Amino acid sequence: MSCRGPEDLSRSTIPQFVESIATTVRARSDSTDVEAAVLRAVARRSDSLALPDVLELRSLLDVDGEQADTLEERVRTIINAIDAELAGWDRREVTA
Repeated sequence: MSCRGPEDLSRSTIPQFVESIATTVRARSDSTDVEAAVLRAVARRSDSLALPDVLELRSLLDVDGEQADTLEERVRTIINAIDAELAGWDRREVTA
């Protein structure tokens, strides 16, 4: 794992980030993989996430976004799961 931090997902920008991703997903077909779309957006926004990190995140995320009432809530749930996973990675790197 490379050094990365959840600073890319600062709380002040999450609402705009969520809306941006939701708009992108809505513009595509109903078969769009929302989790993949969120991961792509997070990776593009981050200077420290490399492709292996994104693939690892994809395999580790266990998000039940289907329970969300809106697409925005689903995207926010996935972003929160990514943020929590990255925070765990940072803690492991500090103790290593």
